[in-house]
Amino acid sequence: MNKKLVGNILFLLFIASAFGQKLKSSKSLISKKSQQQRDFQKFKKTYAKSYESNEHESYRFNVFLENQKVAERLNNKNPSAQYGVTKFSDYTQEEFLSLFAFVPIPSDQIIFGNNVKDTPKIDTQVKVINIPEKWDIRFDGPGTLQKVKDQGQCGSCWAFGVSCTIENLYSFKKNLTLNLSEQQQIDCNPYTYGCQGGWPANGYDYAKETGLTTSSKYPYEAVKGTCRFSVQQMDKLYKINGYKQIQSDQKSIKQALITNGALTVIVDASKWQAYRGGILQTNYPIQLNKVANIIGYGPNYWLLRNSWGSGWGENGYIRVDNNGNGGIDLQYVYQPYL
Repeated sequence: MNKKLVGNILFLLFIASAFGQKLKSSKSLISKKSQQQRDFQKFKKTYAKSYESNEHESYRFNVFLENQKVAERLNNKNPSAQYGVTKFSDYTQEEFLSLFAFVPIPSDQIIFGNNVKDTPKIDTQVKVINIPEKWDIRFDGPGTLQKVKDQGQCGSCWAFGVSCTIENLYSFKKNLTLNLSEQQQIDCNPYTYGCQGGWPANGYDYAKETGLTTSSKYPYEAVKGTCRFSVQQMDKLYKINGYKQIQSDQKSIKQALITNGALTVIVDASKWQAYRGGILQTNYPIQLNKVANIIGYGPNYWLLRNSWGSGWGENGYIRVDNNGNGGIDLQYVYQPYL
């Protein structure tokens, strides 16, 4: 066999190998894209998603893919939690925070009236001899909690946080099972901004002064409307005598939880969009943008109740790190009393 023929054969083998590698790479890329499409179709079916046009669906598909990359990075950085597809996976983070978290109220706007600045600290001499290693109101009390609610596309988490604590308080102080109206608070509370956010202390002011009716009498609509509430039209309103800001140390908060029930807290929910379970940890400066409820704790976490429905997180709940890396600000923990 002459050298020229050998050279031609080797060249053809090289071309065939290169083509095979390219074909293999193309097949892999096609397979990946097919899987991404299947994942997106499954997401749409699971969360009953539909879009107004093919162009809009294509845009949401690309947002979905970007969010899966974010979830993958979070899983690598925070192995104690699990991130992935959630009902928020087709929203950009900007959309997610503006639609499902509250707009922080500047500090110079929360110093008026009977608010946090004028609220007495809770009595730190709570008579708890031993603080258990773990606590969960759902199993340990005091009282009971309503099923997890869903605020929808409305920054009304502050109202849901207020309702949760008052419902829990009445359950063990008055033996009443209540489902209080968040819509009344959104429409009628003059101290807050409805679906554009609110501070829980201002929500408690309204509950103290006016009182809350039930959701059956004032149903939730997830949009701020004209106040349809009249004291004269309501045969029963549920008020509180006041509320307290809890001292920002873990012992005081745990004692308050065990003896007096659920609390409201301000958190950073920026990394909650893809959360599916586990203990969330953060390693960045926090930005307060969400109200949640502390309803329990464990050796290394706080157990929070959210208002995004039971299909999010751990059946509507989230565990966050309690060693300063959970995106939770213990300076802003409140609790109502009767």
